[in-house]
Amino acid sequence: MKSVPVRLVPLGVALILLSGAPGAVAQSYLGDVGYTALQRLLGAAIPTGAGVNVMQIEASLVSSTDPGYPIYAPDVSSPMFAGKSFSFPGAPSTTVSSHATSVGGVFYGAGSIASGITSIAVYNAADWLQGIDTTSAAAPVNGSRVANDSWVGSGGTAADTGIILRLVDRETQLDQLIQVVGMPYDSSPLLASAYNVISVGETAGLNSYGTQAVDSVYVAGRAAPDIVAPMSTTSDATPVVAAAAALLVGVAHTAGAALSTGSTYVSGVGTLYDAEQAVTIKAALMAGADRVTNNASTTANITDYGTNGHLTGNGLDDRYGAGQLDVLNSYQIIAAGEQHSMEGGSISGGYIGAQGFDYVAAFGGSGGSNTTATYKFNATANSELAACLTWNIGVANNATLATTLHHLALELYDVTTHSVVASSASGVDNTQNLWVNLVAGDSYDMLVQSNESGNFSWPYALAWNITPAPVPLPATGWLLLSALGSVGLLARGAQVRG
Repeated sequence: MKSVPVRLVPLGVALILLSGAPGAVAQSYLGDVGYTALQRLLGAAIPTGAGVNVMQIEASLVSSTDPGYPIYAPDVSSPMFAGKSFSFPGAPSTTVSSHATSVGGVFYGAGSIASGITSIAVYNAADWLQGIDTTSAAAPVNGSRVANDSWVGSGGTAADTGIILRLVDRETQLDQLIQVVGMPYDSSPLLASAYNVISVGETAGLNSYGTQAVDSVYVAGRAAPDIVAPMSTTSDATPVVAAAAALLVGVAHTAGAALSTGSTYVSGVGTLYDAEQAVTIKAALMAGADRVTNNASTTANITDYGTNGHLTGNGLDDRYGAGQLDVLNSYQIIAAGEQHSMEGGSISGGYIGAQGFDYVAAFGGSGGSNTTATYKFNATANSELAACLTWNIGVANNATLATTLHHLALELYDVTTHSVVASSASGVDNTQNLWVNLVAGDSYDMLVQSNESGNFSWPYALAWNITPAPVPLPATGWLLLSALGSVGLLARGAQVRG
């Protein structure tokens, strides 16, 4: 496979998320993303990401046209990195990068959500891209599970950009590398225009949103970001979400079969339980996100989710994605354990709890797999449901990098009133999302469905979070939230939230 030229730029170089001297990471955001509440819930037993190996991928602070002098390494002598083990698989960094130090502090430093991370492989982004630019995907260095990419860029041509996006998506599909990437402030397509990544914006919504036009597969206008965090640049919002992903991976892997009913083995990575699959972690982060916020660390808040034409075809807000990270909600989704659909062998007849997830290794009709999966529940009180269905785009593990995007849909059906309450069936995205009010006493079916004419066999993950409904403002009734071609999202009893 030919070498692909790139233009790479660190995100948010001017912003240093350090309070006072380097090494003191600002932590005021921890309460806003649910971490303080998680600490209150779990106390000393709070997970830290211990045992989860990660990657930090940084664009050099000097031009990529002068690769002999890269500057991309965090300051490993900083007190906030005490006890950490760093490796630098590519060309050595000639000096310390303040950007990498700031990002690393938020990702795995002493004050981060995942301070228990000790093994970090740090790459110059150009070296990392050349490393995955091979005929067959190589396993992530040191079996890494989460990668943080706080940089943007593009290929030398649109074709080069398309190759890079396919290589990045292939890495997640085959090796379960959870790649958390920052949204740009311009039209840069790397890496937020990939399908299998978790794209991160800032709660203030000042970054760009939506994917960029690259080719017939990587098209413009797909929903991005997937999630936001209350930081002042996406460069620093990204490692907050990456740290949360590492925390969840640690929970899922440590619990093993106690939370998951199945597992797979990935060469070079090891045994992965259903709860720690890349799509499961992505679904749990998105289903757990807050659509309404009341932040203490910033004046930026989400108060008008999905209104005024901002709702996308897959049920997200085009500015905020699924909303702001809430690690407490996402932890509870994973900790609730895997729960199967009625068709998927559930011992409860398909009835699910208020939180949970399901990872289905084969869906779509081929090989005896199902084309519908039914998850049943009763609303015991007025409440709201947030759910995320996600799956990977497939990329051939050879020189052709041929892609396959399957089409799934997510629907909520009110069994009591015999009506479809909400649906998400975008034909261009690889997540479908619901956020709707539930009526006390009604019974519901949440349905995952194949949205293709032919049969296929492909994995998906579904995560959900049912919480008490907020105190409503005086607006009631039916509110049409979106009608995008054949895609509609109708929420029963939708309220103005604030």
